[in-house]
Amino acid sequence: MLDPTTLFSYDKSVDSRTLNGTTLLVTLEAFTDAGHAQELIDDHLLETLPHRVIGRLDLDEVFDYGSQRPEITLERDRFLDYERPEIVLYEVTAPGGEPFYLLTGPEPTLEWERVASALRIVIEQLGIRRTVLAQSFPAPVPHTRPMAITTFADDPAHIREKRPLPATFRMRSTFTYLLTMRLGQAGHEIVGLVAHVPQYLHEMPYPDAAIALLRAVEQESGLTLPVGALGPAAQSTREAVTEQIVGAEQLQELIRNLEQGYDRTLLTAQPSGSGAEPSDAAMPSDEEISAEIEKFLRDLDGGDDTGDEPGEGPAAG
Repeated sequence: MLDPTTLFSYDKSVDSRTLNGTTLLVTLEAFTDAGHAQELIDDHLLETLPHRVIGRLDLDEVFDYGSQRPEITLERDRFLDYERPEIVLYEVTAPGGEPFYLLTGPEPTLEWERVASALRIVIEQLGIRRTVLAQSFPAPVPHTRPMAITTFADDPAHIREKRPLPATFRMRSTFTYLLTMRLGQAGHEIVGLVAHVPQYLHEMPYPDAAIALLRAVEQESGLTLPVGALGPAAQSTREAVTEQIVGAEQLQELIRNLEQGYDRTLLTAQPSGSGAEPSDAAMPSDEEISAEIEKFLRDLDGGDDTGDEPGEGPAAG
């Protein structure tokens, strides 16, 4: 492995010895940003809270531009607006005055172990005590029910609100999964949060996913984070979706089926004696729930291992 200490550089105006944040929020892209949740969180926090750039990873060393080509504008006979990809570390000040860090950008596609080591070094230099990952994936859930969040960690004891998936899954990794393992092995607290975005809405901005993730980040980090304009945006999106569903009988039937599956799954998780338990015939088994999740993992993974492009699967708790 090449020297990881050369990958990250602090901004010239920053003295890392004067920084005192203890929480790192990571929104690095992974398999997919369903509902644009990570993008919405990044834009919202950086538009509403005081912040400054702390440093950057040297992306030229760890990013495959050929497989993820940045966009550029050709205006007749000249090029403009090259969208340079960056992995940037920000210091952000929460409304209560508490500083925290935000690491955002594309997923590194090369030298994962080196990048994980570089980030571990930065975390130790800054004295970060807890790292929280925020992600989303398209799932078989209806938009008419509360947003589901699942959790994962290298050490589940570090998860404050445990919400695991119901089984074990074998899938293709993302960088953030490797980062979870490596930071955990080095003795650092790291927790991952995954929002389950309705599959039929995952390609559009879905503020409810960003809001649910921010609330879960608050639970896992102790930070207080604003929702602000995301609230009205989520309401507008729900109203627009409702308008589109009216008259679309096939979509209405799909949503009814998803609602029934969601409600049955929720009831199976309720403790005995709650007074709301359905009969055994009405409840899906753990195997049925797992099979449904595995189907979506396979769909996101391309269905098999014979394709030219590597597939990616969603986070498992």
